[in-house]
Amino acid sequence: MTTAVREKNNLAILYAGWFLLDVDLILIAPLLVPAAEHFQASLSTTTLALTAYLLMFGLMQPIYGNYSDSVGRVRVMRIGMAGMAGAGLLAALAPNVTLLIVAWGVSGAFAGALPPVTMAYVGDTVSAEERQRAMSGLMAVSALGIGAGTVGGGLLAELVSWRAAIAVVAVLALGACMLYRKLPESFDPERRRGRGIALGRVAELLKVSWFPFLVVFCFVEGGPMVGFFNFFNASLQVHGSSSVVTGLVTSSYGLGAVGGFLLVRAVHSRFSSATMFAGGTGLLLLAYASAAISQTVLGILAASVLSGMALSVAQSTIQDWTIAAAPEHLRGTASSLVASAVFTGGAASTAIVGGLASSGDFTLLFLVAAAVTLPVLAVGALARIRFTRAQSSQVG
Repeated sequence: MTTAVREKNNLAILYAGWFLLDVDLILIAPLLVPAAEHFQASLSTTTLALTAYLLMFGLMQPIYGNYSDSVGRVRVMRIGMAGMAGAGLLAALAPNVTLLIVAWGVSGAFAGALPPVTMAYVGDTVSAEERQRAMSGLMAVSALGIGAGTVGGGLLAELVSWRAAIAVVAVLALGACMLYRKLPESFDPERRRGRGIALGRVAELLKVSWFPFLVVFCFVEGGPMVGFFNFFNASLQVHGSSSVVTGLVTSSYGLGAVGGFLLVRAVHSRFSSATMFAGGTGLLLLAYASAAISQTVLGILAASVLSGMALSVAQSTIQDWTIAAAPEHLRGTASSLVASAVFTGGAASTAIVGGLASSGDFTLLFLVAAAVTLPVLAVGALARIRFTRAQSSQVG
């Protein structure tokens, strides 16, 4: 087997795991209303399961990323998959809403192993010239997973039960854990022993120029990028659409992301990273404007497609920025801190607007999302320009 074929096979395994991760990540969204009805709880209460998942998903990532810099990437990714499987089964069997929230939070804690360590693995094994394409591919697969989770979760909730949807993903996570055994480690862990304690690596990274800004910026960016869009599904359900219909509509997010991925492949060499970020975030702004104007099938369909495109176009530039800014031996820690910031920001955003969702005021909710997106677009694009200039001056 040639090196090129081997690299493609490794990427295929990573993409499969990334797909399943995002199925797990979005799965609770189409289940919020059915679970609330089952437990006779409010929508704001079951939304806490989403908030708990995103919060733990974000908070645990620095631990996993840091650990992977010492013991290897593959071991940590397999731990994450195994934990997702166990916590998912507990959530599927939860006898009350409190245990559902706790179990789903635990699932998020284990799922947090995948984003930073996968990105670090790609950084270790893919050349700088091809890195943004690979990252954009992850974003496209991510959105396909979100689409599949939305449709599949809604369909199983409608035809069987919301518990069945969670159980199916848990079983698939166990299978993915076994599949990851085929991945070769990206570095020799023995060579990294003695490189410093975990907190020392974090302290070293935070001294790197641009990194403190990137972490703070990504916390704010996480709200519009991974937080607010979770309410597209609920907004349709509250207005009377079934779980199946809402799943089909919001699964168009995945089609949008594939379109964004193809766009990145076609134009990434002709446009700067700042332009790509501005264009992608502009699509996200249009998505929330569409959702604010109309929570009909057409309005949410447009919002889902546009936000999926935004994920592939804009977020891939953030991931590439992270790898470019970090020293090679700290890539796992760097990816985890940025991913943690994105998802804790997303968790905070869902908690802040949970009351608006519970009261059915989705127009205001999506207007808030649009208002947050606008400064993210401007600040992110300008900062990326300055970072590129700073890198060029160092090389010169």
